[in-house]
Amino acid sequence: MNTRKLLLLLPLLYIFSACAEKNSDPNLVSVSILPQKYFIDQLTGEQLRVNVMVPPGSSHATYSPTPQQFQQLSASPLYMGIGHLGYETTWMSRLEELNADMQVMILSDHTKLIEGACAHDEHAEHDGHGAPEAHHHHGVDPHIWMSPKVMLELLPHIKTNLQANYPHLADSIEKNYPSLFEKLSDTHKRMQALAASLDQRQFLIFHPALTYLARDYGLTQIAVEQDGKEPSPAYLARLIDRAREENIPVIFIQQEYDLRNAETISREAGIALVQINPMRYDWTDSMNELMAQIEQHLKSTATQP
Repeated sequence: MNTRKLLLLLPLLYIFSACAEKNSDPNLVSVSILPQKYFIDQLTGEQLRVNVMVPPGSSHATYSPTPQQFQQLSASPLYMGIGHLGYETTWMSRLEELNADMQVMILSDHTKLIEGACAHDEHAEHDGHGAPEAHHHHGVDPHIWMSPKVMLELLPHIKTNLQANYPHLADSIEKNYPSLFEKLSDTHKRMQALAASLDQRQFLIFHPALTYLARDYGLTQIAVEQDGKEPSPAYLARLIDRAREENIPVIFIQQEYDLRNAETISREAGIALVQINPMRYDWTDSMNELMAQIEQHLKSTATQP
């Protein structure tokens, strides 16, 4: 067994021995990321304790849960995952082994997914002879929670699974559901109206976290990161040229990422650099701030002939 596999198994060996007789906690639920806690809190009136497997400031692509998180997972009647996050790909089979009685609900199973791709696939590059480069697709884009349209579709599934696994909260969930549904519906409608009013529909982003938002509202996301790797100098130069030529006004970057490449693009192309936080707890506030930034930078931009 190699060292990496051993390191992955050690926390589980610890938990299996420490929690063999641990009983299920009827007021505990486990989820992948912090925005899911927001929806559960809104529906249950914060009557459930929510074990978030990827904490704020951590990368959902590479995070390894702690023994304490595994202990809470072992007592959770329900695990509500996103699906296709890097950490889930590594740990999912082990999570299910840890708690055989735990119900598993994966949100990605209930919406239309987008196949992940190299950043240049958003807009075909050319090899210098007029021919487009080949497209290379890689897995599934997991960032479903960043589209109000998708979350509006998923909310009934979240409600149903919570009621099924926490029947003592079923009435509270039923009571709170219409208000949350209306909040999501309003966010979706405002995003639709905003998208329809934009003068510019393209934006740059370091890590492609707004893929579903772009698809659902007719925008074009151009990612800097390629297959999770730093961009080459040649690709950076092409992005800068494209931003200048097509009057792309902004580059977004998530707060946990190194700013240096984004700052280079911003400086050389003369465009705005805006930090966003897709992993923020308050999903509604996060979407409102994102829409404000989209309106500020993509609406009423000067279009050069």
